Amino acid sequence: MGCGFVHSETILIHTGGKPMLPHVHILLCTKDGGAFLAPQLHSILTQTHQDWSLWISDDGSTDQTVPEIERFIANHPDREIRLLQGPKKGCAQNFMSLLAQPELDGAWVAFADQDDIWMPHKLGRAVDMIWRGTGAQIYASRSVYTDSCLNVIGMSPRYQRPFEFGNALVQNVLNGNTIVIPPMITDFLRSTVGFSVQANVPFHDWWVYQMVTGAGFDVIHDAKPGIFYRQHENNILGAQRINVMHRAMLVIQRIFVDWVDRNVMVLNDLAPVLTKPSRRLLFNFIDWRTQTTPILRAAPQSIGVYRQSQSGDLALRALGWMGGV
Repeated sequence: MGCGFVHSETILIHTGGKPMLPHVHILLCTKDGGAFLAPQLHSILTQTHQDWSLWISDDGSTDQTVPEIERFIANHPDREIRLLQGPKKGCAQNFMSLLAQPELDGAWVAFADQDDIWMPHKLGRAVDMIWRGTGAQIYASRSVYTDSCLNVIGMSPRYQRPFEFGNALVQNVLNGNTIVIPPMITDFLRSTVGFSVQANVPFHDWWVYQMVTGAGFDVIHDAKPGIFYRQHENNILGAQRINVMHRAMLVIQRIFVDWVDRNVMVLNDLAPVLTKPSRRLLFNFIDWRTQTTPILRAAPQSIGVYRQSQSGDLALRALGWMGGV
């Protein structure tokens, strides 16, 4: 881990020599998710790690989402469950508005989506793996893909290449609905969230992946799945991540280019908080993208930018030649 941070005593509290696992703030964003919300709330309630609070930011739901949340709060008065009003500017902005809450200074944080189901071990395993590491790591895991009725249809990939900034520049491999972060990373992300909101980054989890790897933090990517990840027509990203045709359309319509543009804008503004190697890589990537004749671009791998598979690298190189990245 390249930042020079040390293991923080906030990772584990000691009481009389006996360790006590930390309190985790679960950040859940909702928007018209009433059809699937109740099972997700129940799965949070039945976690083996029981020391948590739940903060929900609703982004203007018009279905039964808010009444469902209010019932859940009323049925569990012993729990700290907050319902907040989102900024109504999309999913990424909604998550960032939660992360910016001042009470989250020095907090453990877990991200949650409205339509998944957490396996009982999900939260406890994440905390345990961070605790057993350096304490300055972000946790994410694989997911079991299901259809809207929770029939299993596959699994997220098991990646083999390093989870580093060169990958994060062109690929988001950390599913936000599995992410758990310790206080050190929470505070770092909170220090940059204002710039990122202004830049209107497209996805909060991609932003997290880029910022933490750019600053030299390590990634724990757990091969053991922690959630059931529904794929359905209203899922903003889920099914798209395993739909090759959809990804091709993103390139044709230059939507992917726009996403990278917005990410690069905020990374450039926040370059002083990146490590020196990350800054160098970012500036080389910017130069590579701005070459006037894309067909003459070198392979992106030559500057340290890569995807998680050889086929992904080949596709990235082809995109570079077409000006699609």
